Amino acid sequence: MISLEGIVKEFPDKRLFDNTSLTVKPGMRVGLVGPNGSGKTTLLRIMMGDETVESGNVLVDKGTVIGYLPQDIIPGSTRTILEEVMQAYPEVARLEEEIHRTTTSLSDQPDDQHLMNKLSRLQQEYERLEGWSLEDRAARILAGLGFTADQFHRPLEVFSGGWRMRVVLAGILLLEPDMLFLDEPTNHLDLDATIWLEAFLAGWNGGLVMISHDRQFLNQSVSHIVEIDQSQLMLYTGNYDQFTARKQLRVEQQTAAYRNQQRKIAATERFIERFRYKNTKATQVQSRVKQLEKMELVAEPTQTVHKFKLTIPDPGRAPLKVAQLVAVDKQYPKVQVYQQLNLTIERGQKIGLVGRNGAGKSTLLKILAGETSITSGSLKFGDQVKRAYFAQHQLEILDPEKTVFDTIQEAAGDWSISQVRGYLGGFLFPGDTVDKLVKVLSGGEKSRLALARMLVEPAHLLLLDEPTNHLDMLSRDVIERVLTDYQGTLVCISHDRHFLNTVTNHTIDIKDGGITVYPGNYEYYHWKVNRQETEKVATVDRTDTAKQRREADRKLRRRLENELKKRQRQTAELETEIAAQVAIIEDERNASDYQVIQAAINEQKRLENTYLEYLERIETIRQSLGDR
Repeated sequence: MISLEGIVKEFPDKRLFDNTSLTVKPGMRVGLVGPNGSGKTTLLRIMMGDETVESGNVLVDKGTVIGYLPQDIIPGSTRTILEEVMQAYPEVARLEEEIHRTTTSLSDQPDDQHLMNKLSRLQQEYERLEGWSLEDRAARILAGLGFTADQFHRPLEVFSGGWRMRVVLAGILLLEPDMLFLDEPTNHLDLDATIWLEAFLAGWNGGLVMISHDRQFLNQSVSHIVEIDQSQLMLYTGNYDQFTARKQLRVEQQTAAYRNQQRKIAATERFIERFRYKNTKATQVQSRVKQLEKMELVAEPTQTVHKFKLTIPDPGRAPLKVAQLVAVDKQYPKVQVYQQLNLTIERGQKIGLVGRNGAGKSTLLKILAGETSITSGSLKFGDQVKRAYFAQHQLEILDPEKTVFDTIQEAAGDWSISQVRGYLGGFLFPGDTVDKLVKVLSGGEKSRLALARMLVEPAHLLLLDEPTNHLDMLSRDVIERVLTDYQGTLVCISHDRHFLNTVTNHTIDIKDGGITVYPGNYEYYHWKVNRQETEKVATVDRTDTAKQRREADRKLRRRLENELKKRQRQTAELETEIAAQVAIIEDERNASDYQVIQAAINEQKRLENTYLEYLERIETIRQSLGDR
């Protein structure tokens, strides 16, 4: 168990934690959430004992083993990745060397009883540590994280930063600590590895404290959410979606309490000011002054909903065929990435590229962006099609000595000051934050600014490589809304399934130098692939192939038909519920009751969002049933 009691943590420019407490019990699976810079990584370091606090107590049960995966890129070494992972158990490596030396000595002195006893003791200790299975376990974990068997014996230094991070993660998972601390573990993982890690954590029996901005990963992996809000730690039971619902209710209640108290304070101050100099009211005035002094103030709740209506410049109508690749080959000195690739990208398509790391996703994006050339074939763009390309290295293009405001203004041309400020406000740079120099921004803020800078100039084709990496939840919401409303064409790489499901309407699976196009978002792609796998399994028995396929189809159709009926019933119920909320809003008796009206508006919005999701699912099911 880890307990924080009344901790205070300050930096020169900010107080991160102000007399706040938290207890993480054995087996709890906690997701830490909060804006960039709120102190999530610092909190992890405090719990590990790597960061001190100004006051308060940090209590960790004796003997608790913590495994920690930091955000930082790991330096290389000449050890193989398998050896690197097994460094999680240095005692096993030492025993192996000792056993080898003792066995060698016994071959020269076979009758030495002392050596035989020593070898027996070493082997018992080796077995106690499960040394015989350690390498197999390490290999299984490495394979799950995307490494192939022929890579196990390559030195760590030949791998990129993201792959090195996986090796470190493998060592931590091999250790099986009591508490697992993960700081943005999916930042360096592709979708396959992220899904594998979800499954691994589902079977994890120890405690877990994790920072992640991946909604779906949090929903699948945690049982509690700790939000850092106004220098306090707020614990919620449930996954991220359940947290957002409870958080919204808490904010509404706090908002109502805050406004009621502010009205009471204002009324009290008016009374004091009015009767301050009347002797007959002196007692009442003093009584009210004391009331104000003793009053425990309700903090104004932070705004969790982005209120700016953000629009980006319209690039105008593009040709129907935005880009076309015909018989494209792409080859590096020792690697054939694409062979005879054919792809047409049409106006209005928003494409998510998926596939394992190294499959060629970034290469395809770079080909479209003109960052790398093709080996053979042709690449053509529609007449006057403008492109814009975003990748993490784009952050380096930002001038560190310029302010946030100047960075946008120089690209915006004839925009007024208020237009620039409004645009930046939409990207979560309100008020005086526009005067910050780029060099003092966090990684997430720079990423947000680079995206904002790119979107100032209208483009028909956006090419985005991991646009939400290092962004917090609120920033991701902003980017998702911007790209959902964007009227042009988009091709993107992302390992955030919520982003892919929200923004894209086509998915391209890249594998073995070729592509498969799916006319839907990631959820549709995942369903389609699973359906294809199910059908493959159903054809294993060659003597009964047709019967099995028909049975599989009947089961799938029946399941889809049942789901269709359920969704239709739910939409009908939602229509009734939405109408009820509209009636509350329009009821003249409620006109002066802010709380009732606001609650009804919020509930109407929530119901309408769910209603639209169900309608989209109904359309997908109908199309699937029609295909069959």
